[in-house]
Amino acid sequence: MNRTPFFEEARTAHKWFPMDKNYILKEAQLGSRQELIEWTTEFVTRFYQSEHNPLGLVDDTISKIQGARFEKWDLLYPTYAKLAAIYRHKHGEVQLQILFDGDDHYDKYLFEWKQTYGRWLTDLCQSRFFLRALLEITVFQNHGEHQLLLINNRLQSHIEHYFGLRIYKYRGIQELTAA
Repeated sequence: MNRTPFFEEARTAHKWFPMDKNYILKEAQLGSRQELIEWTTEFVTRFYQSEHNPLGLVDDTISKIQGARFEKWDLLYPTYAKLAAIYRHKHGEVQLQILFDGDDHYDKYLFEWKQTYGRWLTDLCQSRFFLRALLEITVFQNHGEHQLLLINNRLQSHIEHYFGLRIYKYRGIQELTAA
């Protein structure tokens, strides 16, 4: 079990209920953030090549995608945080399940989160706008600070539209309603 020290300290400092599902789930999501973001960068390039270049022809774009090395992981933190928040919203009951197979709740929630994250990313990448925005951040990295902010805003907007939710800093997650 690979738990983050932040949550161990926070539980004792704030006297949280140590077996609240949301805290264990958030801890699992934070613990897997780096791994899943690195997986995302690899997945996006493979997905683009399989969906948009099935013959494997190499042109300037494909050679740039194949040769790209991405290490600015913090650029994808907002996208990851938004997907993690939506997952907690959708699976946010506070009661722990009784696990009869002897597994740890942390491991169970980590496994379920990783499965759902992969499925959601596959679905989101079906949109060429989402895929293009991820490629702009990870492969075509010659953007200024302002352009990266705009690309991240496009990603966030697409995620909210896809799930029909809006995430507010102070009001939380709310369903989008038609005008």
